Amino acid sequence: MIQEDILILKEISYKENDKILHALSRTRGKIQIISKGSKKSNSHLINASQIFAYSRCTLNVSKDMYILTSASLLDNFYNLNNNIDAYYNACYILELISYVAQENEVDSKVFDMTVSVISHLSNFNKDFDKLTASYELKLAAMLGYKPDFLHCLHCGSSIKDAAKFSVTEGGVFCSKCVKFGNGINVKYNEILIMDKILKSKFENIGFIEVTESIMNLIRKFLFYYIGKDNFTTLRLL
Repeated sequence: MIQEDILILKEISYKENDKILHALSRTRGKIQIISKGSKKSNSHLINASQIFAYSRCTLNVSKDMYILTSASLLDNFYNLNNNIDAYYNACYILELISYVAQENEVDSKVFDMTVSVISHLSNFNKDFDKLTASYELKLAAMLGYKPDFLHCLHCGSSIKDAAKFSVTEGGVFCSKCVKFGNGINVKYNEILIMDKILKSKFENIGFIEVTESIMNLIRKFLFYYIGKDNFTTLRLL
């Protein structure tokens, strides 16, 4: 029997009264849990067995999957239900981290960041796309693909004007070194904004002027390194 903090990524009906839960755990990455009787209206597991539920759980370890025996709900991010944009952005983040955690070993920092961004999506009334872009860039960095926006990939000098951002090489070529690598033209201000996003807390993202081109570039960068771009929930956004 173990204690674990988990975030429910997906719930699947199983048998008459049970559910199979796909969950992100703080210390064990992505896991599957069977929640017995959780479809019953009087079940003590009902609240912890729903999508977005963030709980402190007691789990039994079985051969095939974990068994949920008790849970203390920490947050269900109920406000997501009151804003369709916040809800869809949060759904996309769950789908994204579900894929990433399956393909990579993710640590407690990724878990905490995921819970944090969903909490902010739940509590904000705007800037949902900015929060999502910030999460994407920070996730890429945590997976080992942190870009250096302030120094040239070729000569190492400080970036002081417009440059080219290379998705494949994970950094910037200064105006003097653009011939040494392929990239996407970016304005100096856009470079500074991406660096600021990377270093800012979620609660401060709303104060940053993030253009659609920057958000698209961040997403392109992340998708290149995780090897997937066809997320179903993106169609909803």
